[in-house]
Amino acid sequence: MMRVLTGLDRLIAGTCKVAAIACLLGLFVLLALAIVLRLLPLFTIPGYDELVELLFIWLVMLTSLALWREGVLYRVMLFEDLMPAAAKRLVEIAINLAMLGFALVLVVYGLDFTRMSGETTPFLRMDKAWFYGAIPACAALMAVYSLVWLWRVATGRGALESSATLAG
Repeated sequence: MMRVLTGLDRLIAGTCKVAAIACLLGLFVLLALAIVLRLLPLFTIPGYDELVELLFIWLVMLTSLALWREGVLYRVMLFEDLMPAAAKRLVEIAINLAMLGFALVLVVYGLDFTRMSGETTPFLRMDKAWFYGAIPACAALMAVYSLVWLWRVATGRGALESSATLAG
Protein backbone atom coordinates (compact mmCIF):
# COMPACT_ATOMS: atom_id res chain seq x y z
CA MET A 1 0.00 0.00 0.00
CA MET A 2 2.83 2.39 0.86
CA ARG A 3 4.44 1.72 -2.51
CA VAL A 4 1.21 2.73 -4.28
CA LEU A 5 0.92 5.93 -2.24
CA THR A 6 4.57 6.78 -2.88
CA GLY A 7 4.07 6.21 -6.60
CA LEU A 8 0.95 8.38 -6.58
CA ASP A 9 2.84 11.10 -4.71
CA ARG A 10 5.65 11.02 -7.27
CA LEU A 11 3.09 11.18 -10.09
CA ILE A 12 1.46 14.25 -8.53
CA ALA A 13 4.87 15.87 -8.01
CA GLY A 14 5.96 15.19 -11.58
CA THR A 15 2.66 16.33 -13.03
CA CYS A 16 2.78 19.57 -11.03
CA LYS A 17 6.34 20.23 -12.16
CA VAL A 18 5.75 19.52 -15.86
CA ALA A 19 2.37 21.26 -16.05
CA ALA A 20 3.62 24.35 -14.20
CA ILE A 21 6.61 24.61 -16.54
CA ALA A 22 4.29 24.21 -19.53
CA CYS A 23 1.98 26.96 -18.21
CA LEU A 24 4.93 29.27 -17.59
CA LEU A 25 6.36 28.64 -21.05
CA GLY A 26 2.94 29.19 -22.60
CA LEU A 27 2.59 32.51 -20.79
CA PHE A 28 6.11 33.49 -21.82
CA VAL A 29 5.42 32.70 -25.49
CA LEU A 30 2.12 34.59 -25.44
CA LEU A 31 3.71 37.62 -23.80
CA ALA A 32 6.66 37.59 -26.21
CA LEU A 33 4.29 37.32 -29.18
CA ALA A 34 2.16 40.17 -27.85
CA ILE A 35 5.24 42.39 -27.56
CA VAL A 36 6.45 41.53 -31.06
CA LEU A 37 2.98 42.00 -32.52
CA ARG A 38 2.76 45.50 -31.04
CA LEU A 39 5.88 46.43 -32.99
CA LEU A 40 5.00 44.46 -36.14
CA PRO A 41 1.22 44.05 -36.35
CA LEU A 42 1.27 41.11 -38.77
CA PHE A 43 -1.61 39.21 -37.16
CA THR A 44 -3.60 39.04 -33.94
CA ILE A 45 -3.74 36.27 -31.38
CA PRO A 46 -7.35 35.14 -31.12
CA GLY A 47 -8.37 34.26 -27.59
CA TYR A 48 -5.26 35.84 -26.06
CA ASP A 49 -7.01 36.92 -22.84
CA GLU A 50 -8.66 33.52 -22.41
CA LEU A 51 -5.39 31.66 -22.87
CA VAL A 52 -3.56 33.92 -20.42
CA GLU A 53 -6.31 33.50 -17.82
CA LEU A 54 -6.36 29.71 -18.19
CA LEU A 55 -2.58 29.33 -18.03
CA PHE A 56 -2.20 31.76 -15.14
CA ILE A 57 -4.83 30.13 -12.93
CA TRP A 58 -3.37 26.67 -13.44
CA LEU A 59 0.21 27.95 -13.00
CA VAL A 60 -0.59 29.56 -9.65
CA MET A 61 -2.51 26.59 -8.31
CA LEU A 62 -0.06 23.92 -9.51
CA THR A 63 3.00 25.71 -8.15
CA SER A 64 1.18 26.33 -4.86
CA LEU A 65 0.33 22.63 -4.68
CA ALA A 66 3.93 21.64 -5.43
CA LEU A 67 5.29 23.89 -2.68
CA TRP A 68 2.53 22.83 -0.29
CA ARG A 69 3.39 19.19 -0.96
CA GLU A 70 6.99 19.84 0.04
CA GLY A 71 5.92 21.71 3.19
CA VAL A 72 7.82 24.88 2.27
CA LEU A 73 5.07 27.26 1.23
CA TYR A 74 4.59 28.93 4.62
CA ARG A 75 7.99 28.51 6.22
CA VAL A 76 10.52 30.87 7.71
CA MET A 77 13.43 28.57 8.47
CA LEU A 78 15.35 31.17 10.47
CA PHE A 79 12.74 31.21 13.24
CA GLU A 80 12.42 27.44 13.24
CA ASP A 81 16.16 27.00 13.63
CA LEU A 82 16.19 29.26 16.69
CA MET A 83 13.52 27.24 18.55
CA PRO A 84 14.04 24.25 20.80
CA ALA A 85 12.79 20.91 19.40
CA ALA A 86 9.58 20.80 21.48
CA ALA A 87 8.56 24.34 20.51
CA LYS A 88 9.44 23.68 16.88
CA ARG A 89 7.17 20.64 16.85
CA LEU A 90 4.24 22.60 18.37
CA VAL A 91 4.72 25.41 15.85
CA GLU A 92 4.81 22.87 13.00
CA ILE A 93 1.57 21.28 14.21
CA ALA A 94 -0.10 24.71 14.52
CA ILE A 95 1.09 25.74 11.06
CA ASN A 96 -0.13 22.52 9.48
CA LEU A 97 -3.51 22.77 11.20
CA ALA A 98 -3.87 26.33 9.91
CA MET A 99 -2.83 25.19 6.43
CA LEU A 100 -5.36 22.34 6.55
CA GLY A 101 -8.10 24.78 7.56
CA PHE A 102 -7.15 27.15 4.74
CA ALA A 103 -7.11 24.31 2.20
CA LEU A 104 -10.56 23.11 3.29
CA VAL A 105 -11.97 26.65 3.04
CA LEU A 106 -10.40 26.94 -0.40
CA VAL A 107 -12.04 23.66 -1.46
CA VAL A 108 -15.51 24.76 -0.30
CA TYR A 109 -15.39 28.27 -1.74
CA GLY A 110 -13.46 27.10 -4.82
CA LEU A 111 -16.25 24.62 -5.59
CA ASP A 112 -18.87 27.36 -5.18
CA PHE A 113 -16.87 29.70 -7.39
CA THR A 114 -16.40 27.00 -10.02
CA ARG A 115 -20.11 26.16 -10.01
CA MET A 116 -21.06 29.84 -10.36
CA SER A 117 -18.74 30.38 -13.33
CA GLY A 118 -21.28 29.13 -15.83
CA GLU A 119 -19.93 31.02 -18.79
CA THR A 120 -18.40 29.75 -22.00
CA THR A 121 -15.38 31.53 -23.40
CA PRO A 122 -15.96 33.10 -26.82
CA PHE A 123 -12.83 31.82 -28.60
CA LEU A 124 -11.90 28.54 -26.90
CA ARG A 125 -15.58 27.61 -26.40
CA MET A 126 -14.69 26.18 -23.00
CA ASP A 127 -16.75 26.30 -19.86
CA LYS A 128 -14.94 28.51 -17.34
CA ALA A 129 -15.38 25.69 -14.82
CA TRP A 130 -12.31 24.12 -16.51
CA PHE A 131 -10.41 27.29 -15.70
CA TYR A 132 -11.50 27.66 -12.09
CA GLY A 133 -11.64 23.93 -11.41
CA ALA A 134 -7.94 24.25 -10.62
CA ILE A 135 -8.84 25.91 -7.33
CA PRO A 136 -10.85 23.13 -5.64
CA ALA A 137 -8.85 20.35 -7.33
CA CYS A 138 -5.48 21.63 -6.11
CA ALA A 139 -6.91 22.69 -2.74
CA ALA A 140 -8.26 19.17 -2.13
CA LEU A 141 -4.79 17.77 -2.75
CA MET A 142 -3.36 20.49 -0.49
CA ALA A 143 -5.69 19.30 2.29
CA VAL A 144 -4.49 15.73 1.80
CA TYR A 145 -0.87 16.87 1.95
CA SER A 146 -1.59 18.88 5.10
CA LEU A 147 -2.85 15.69 6.72
CA VAL A 148 0.29 13.90 5.53
CA TRP A 149 2.49 16.62 7.01
CA LEU A 150 0.56 16.47 10.31
CA TRP A 151 1.20 12.73 10.37
CA ARG A 152 4.89 13.25 9.54
CA VAL A 153 5.27 15.77 12.37
CA ALA A 154 3.42 13.52 14.81
CA THR A 155 5.65 10.55 13.94
CA GLY A 156 8.84 12.63 13.98
CA ARG A 157 9.61 12.52 10.25
CA GLY A 158 9.92 16.06 8.94
CA ALA A 159 11.58 16.68 5.60
CA LEU A 160 11.19 14.88 2.30
CA GLU A 161 14.20 13.31 0.60
CA SER A 162 15.62 15.65 -2.04
CA SER A 163 14.52 13.47 -4.97
CA ALA A 164 10.88 14.12 -3.99
CA THR A 165 11.16 17.90 -4.16
CA LEU A 166 10.88 20.42 -6.98
CA ALA A 167 14.63 20.96 -7.01
CA GLY A 168 15.49 17.25 -6.79
